[in-house]
Amino acid sequence: MKNKKILIYAELKNSRVQNSSLELLTKARQIFREDGTEIAFTVAGDDVGEAVKELSASGADAVYVIESGLLKIFNIDYYSAALMNAVKEFAPDVLLISATTFGEELAPTLGVKLKTGAAAHCVDLKVNEEGNFIQMVPAFGGKVIGEIMITKAKPQIASVKPGMFSAEKQEARDCRVVWMDGGAVETCPSKIRAIKVSEREPDSLPLENAEVVICGGVGVGSKENWDDVITLARLLGGAAGNTRPAVDEGWVDDEQNMIGTSGKTLRPKVYVGVGVSGATHHVCGMKDSGVVISVNSDLNAEIFKVSDYKAVADGPAVVKELIGILKNQPA
Repeated sequence: MKNKKILIYAELKNSRVQNSSLELLTKARQIFREDGTEIAFTVAGDDVGEAVKELSASGADAVYVIESGLLKIFNIDYYSAALMNAVKEFAPDVLLISATTFGEELAPTLGVKLKTGAAAHCVDLKVNEEGNFIQMVPAFGGKVIGEIMITKAKPQIASVKPGMFSAEKQEARDCRVVWMDGGAVETCPSKIRAIKVSEREPDSLPLENAEVVICGGVGVGSKENWDDVITLARLLGGAAGNTRPAVDEGWVDDEQNMIGTSGKTLRPKVYVGVGVSGATHHVCGMKDSGVVISVNSDLNAEIFKVSDYKAVADGPAVVKELIGILKNQPA
């Protein structure tokens, strides 16, 4: 792909650029190496001054900015209008979006508006020997990784799970900043209205910020044993994650701490899997952890293939023993 133009949507939270957007810049620089390739960010919001400064120094070639009071709260109508304006101004060949809660809505919406394809929840991106842009997407429950190629329409849209790539510092460039007219947003009709915003502090350490993660799989076996997993994680100053069975069995209330292709991708210093089978769709979310320790009663569990240390044992029993040891330690 020679002399291509790559546009990355820079998502903000509390007016700060999310790390997942910088991950996409790093990956784009790695795979689009040809001279003449231009990589730009687009950012939208109601207070983007600091974000524009950060993006300008990030190693991008350009930043396309749209600012409006209507963009204070995410509204798919207003945000898709803002990004459509950026696409019109920059005319990219590829549009990259983080597969966050908002990004998962933006990518397909823009695909429909632009009459192009959108590959969702990508776990990798590459350019093949023929110069085609390839999006790698889990299929059949994560058992295989399919290759998607959009050849006849542009921009090619890909949403990528946060945490799949590392955000590495890029060489600063002479970045141009383009402030776009907010009229595209101001004149956009929308029937969506925010009634109120409710916020609450999380009652535990966010999974993606934890240096130690204890992950419970189907081998945990019960809600009582799952509560022990949470207790162990807290005693170690970490966070508890889970695989799909914990959700299906009702041990956890939602999917917010699920690890894998349909959940979060993590790189903790220490990952401990308790009763985790090691299915491909889970391994994709934790394979880059620092040290992987797995406890499973099945000697042939797939998780052992990606583990640094393994214990063939009853997971819940090991967790209870560890809790007892940690609680009895002198202060």
